[in-house]
Amino acid sequence: MWVCFPLWMLLITCASMNGFHFVKNVEVEQTLEPGLRVTVAMGASRSFETDCLKKVVDHNRPREEMGIYWGYKVRYASNLSSVFKNCPYKDGYDHIVGTSEHGSVVDSSELSLPKFRHLLIAFGGLGGLEESIEEDNDLKGKGIADLFHSYLNTCPNQGSRTIRTEEAIFISLQYFQEPIIRAGRRFAEK
Repeated sequence: MWVCFPLWMLLITCASMNGFHFVKNVEVEQTLEPGLRVTVAMGASRSFETDCLKKVVDHNRPREEMGIYWGYKVRYASNLSSVFKNCPYKDGYDHIVGTSEHGSVVDSSELSLPKFRHLLIAFGGLGGLEESIEEDNDLKGKGIADLFHSYLNTCPNQGSRTIRTEEAIFISLQYFQEPIIRAGRRFAEK
């Protein structure tokens, strides 16, 4: 299937270059920094032979225009409360899930998420989300139920005391894949 918006990690060796190699060189309108992740509007034509420059577009455009899943976003937050305070969505997150070895164990096939537009899945560090709550002055006196709609153990029987966050992210994304698809179908039906 031809998608008009391929996503590439640019591996530009020279900052003055404005093209990159896929199967053929694709020229873009502006000069880009090395290592930059961009979404490129390729247009309807599958031909790389045209002389016209391609356009780097907003990362959200494929999702907004075509309803295509375009990856998850990661952003830095200095503490847990800033995750909620600095939410990039005007109406906040529709559903917030915390992940923890102390969370409820629910088979992915049994998990039912509500319809949502903006889902937040929170991961703790070595001390878990519990430690993140304890150390956040803005969350003093708050409990798990005050912050998360669901608090789940997405990696039961992990075989070790802790797992690295980067491992937990990929395990959890797999765990949530089908429940998110099911929630999306319900959202589309209404």
